Amino acid sequence: MITIIFAPPRTGKTCLMTHLGCQVAFDRQRTRAMQLELLDKQRNGFENIKTIPSHCLSANYDIVAHKFGYSPRLSRRINPYRLGFANQYVKTHFNFPHECILITEGQKYLNSRMSMYFPEWQSRWYEQYGHDDIDVFIDTQRPMLIDVNIRELASFIEVIKLDLEYDSFGKVCKMKWLVRKIENSSLFDKYMSSGKKDESCYTEETIVADYNVFACYNSQSCKPKFYEGHLEEDFDIQVAEPTEESFEGYVEFLKKFDDELPNNFYQRRKAN
Repeated sequence: MITIIFAPPRTGKTCLMTHLGCQVAFDRQRTRAMQLELLDKQRNGFENIKTIPSHCLSANYDIVAHKFGYSPRLSRRINPYRLGFANQYVKTHFNFPHECILITEGQKYLNSRMSMYFPEWQSRWYEQYGHDDIDVFIDTQRPMLIDVNIRELASFIEVIKLDLEYDSFGKVCKMKWLVRKIENSSLFDKYMSSGKKDESCYTEETIVADYNVFACYNSQSCKPKFYEGHLEEDFDIQVAEPTEESFEGYVEFLKKFDDELPNNFYQRRKAN
C-alpha cells in the first residue's frame, strides 16, 4: 500500500517513517519471502541476478536499523524519480518483490503542480506496484502537495505530537507518537473539509519505539543541498574565514548525490 505521513515541519514524521522502516528491516518472514522469489527468478530466466538482498528496506535517505542481538541493517539508496516501469526516457530501479520504500520530502518527487507532466511509466507503476507486494511510505508537510493520482491511491497518517523519554544520562530512550490514521483519500478529503474535526474519518492511536530512532538516520541529510553551487563563493556578509574542516565531507557527498531530475522525466501527455 501507499501511505502518506504528514505533519508540520519538525514534528517527527520522518522519524516515524524511519521507525516503520526499521521494523521491516528485521521482518524475517518478509525477508524470506523476498529471497525465495528472487531465487525462483534466478532459476527461471533472470540469470544476471547475482545479489540477493539481506532485507526489504529501501529509502531516498540513509538508514542504519538497529536491533538488540542482530547486526545493523543499511537501507538500499534509491532515487524516487527512478521508480517506475522500464522506458526509453529514464533508467529506472530494478525493484525486488516485498520491497518497502521510504520517500522523504515526497512533494519534491510527486509534485502536484507538475501533474500534467507526470510520466505515464511511473503513474502506471504506482497503480500496479501492489502486484509485486511493495509498500511505499511518503512523508510531506501537506498531502495536497502530492500528485492527485498518488493521493487517490493512498492511506494517510497524521502525526499529532511526538513525546520523548530520556534515560538517566539525558539520552532519548523511548519515543511515542500520537497519530491519526485515515484509510483512503475520500475520508481524507472529508477530514480536511471539516477542519480536521470529523472524528468519523480517522482512528487515533499511539505508536511506541523503545529506542532512539534519531540514531538510525541523519535528520539533516538534505543540508548539503543548501551549499551546492556555492562551494567557490563567500557569504555576502562579513563573517570569519571558513576553514577546510568546516566543509569536510560536503564535496564528496555532492559528487555522489544522485537525487536530481533526470533528463526527459517530465513529458507532456498527448491528448487521446
